[in-house]
Amino acid sequence: MGNDKTLADLGYSAGSAEAAAEHGFVLGVEAEGLPLVIVEPGAPAPGDDPDSDSVLLQLGDLLPDSLGEVVLFMGEDVSVNLLTRETITGFGIADPHVTATGVDVTGLHFYSFEGGLTVYSASDILIVNDPNVG
Repeated sequence: MGNDKTLADLGYSAGSAEAAAEHGFVLGVEAEGLPLVIVEPGAPAPGDDPDSDSVLLQLGDLLPDSLGEVVLFMGEDVSVNLLTRETITGFGIADPHVTATGVDVTGLHFYSFEGGLTVYSASDILIVNDPNVG
């Protein structure tokens, strides 16, 4: 067998960087509904402001149950920012579900991450995607 190869120009895939630059890129979710702030490398995270009325938690500091779920209990006037390097893989309002620790999270906001962790909370939380998080 020879090492002869036939080359064909197949153009750019719809999801390639070159195609995105030519045709624009469409995000599969509504951008205004995504609870996400992306921090540039080296920039301070929004939750770093000591005068802020929000609580800053790091995703890696949360201790999930045996199913990889965490439920945040907080007052109505408390704003939570969740700092992570992980990508959000899903978010929305939870269907009927009870966690491994027995908490009914039906109707709560949920945020799922690429590492398998799912966070539930009664109110929205802001996800701060920061590449500088250790």
